[in-house]
Amino acid sequence: MNPGVLGYAFAAFFWGANLPLTAVLFSAFDPFFMSAIRASLAVGVLWLIAYWQRQPGQPAHGLDFGRHALMSGSAAAFFVLYNLGLKYTHPVTAAAIIAGSPVVAAATMWLATGARLERGFTGAAALTLIGAGIAIWGRARDSGTGFALQGGEPLLVLALACWTLYSIYAQRFFAPGVTQLRRTLLGLAGALPWMYGCWLLMWLTGLTGPPLLEVTSQSLLWLLVTAVFSTALSGVAWNIGVARAGLQLGLLWQNTVPAFGVLLAVPFGILPTAEQLLGGAIVMAGVLYMQWRKSRPG
Repeated sequence: MNPGVLGYAFAAFFWGANLPLTAVLFSAFDPFFMSAIRASLAVGVLWLIAYWQRQPGQPAHGLDFGRHALMSGSAAAFFVLYNLGLKYTHPVTAAAIIAGSPVVAAATMWLATGARLERGFTGAAALTLIGAGIAIWGRARDSGTGFALQGGEPLLVLALACWTLYSIYAQRFFAPGVTQLRRTLLGLAGALPWMYGCWLLMWLTGLTGPPLLEVTSQSLLWLLVTAVFSTALSGVAWNIGVARAGLQLGLLWQNTVPAFGVLLAVPFGILPTAEQLLGGAIVMAGVLYMQWRKSRPG
């Protein structure tokens, strides 16, 4: 199997696991400070791996200050805008916007690079949107809630666009031969000043609470697990996917994250609905359809 596809599958699985674990962590940490401290732990993990794997003669990363700031700022903007968007958006509406991430990302790619849609993307995106729509409708019906606008919706759209830009820059701004591990490490490390600065500004202006609420040994364990697997290793796996399989396939894999999140929430007592299971299966069918179309000659 293509290493890029394996990278996307790894990232989607652990980003899905991140959903129920983050819901638990929100009871112990302020969400914005938690994102910054989790990224800090991830940088430490990646630095240790990079130090252990260091080899003589590694190429220089080739980043100048402006490109590094643009790439890392795009990553930091995703984390900050995503949390703000979730805070000020109805959960069902947020799920619908996130389900449209392939459309947002494709538009961002076209505006930033002029990239055309790859073969099979349109049909695959339609399947993933249909599947996500079924899952969202089932959750809304089960909870008795509907769509509602609360002001944070544009922030979620901007967050998705920023993640796409980061994914593009992480491949284009580095010198040839720089490993995906080093790209992820430098991108996350550069994002830390942005993230801590935004958190401090929001705290001083009253938009968010104190950095720590009720920290327990279990919450520290979940924080470490998500930092290692959902942020550090999944970030590397995602960049491998972009480099080896193309970004447009990754956009479809993003829509499998909620499906993995639903399944991995079962141990926490959150059972999926029939619509969520059906929607997840259709989303996965869309991903497999595009992989099949890309593998066909001509």
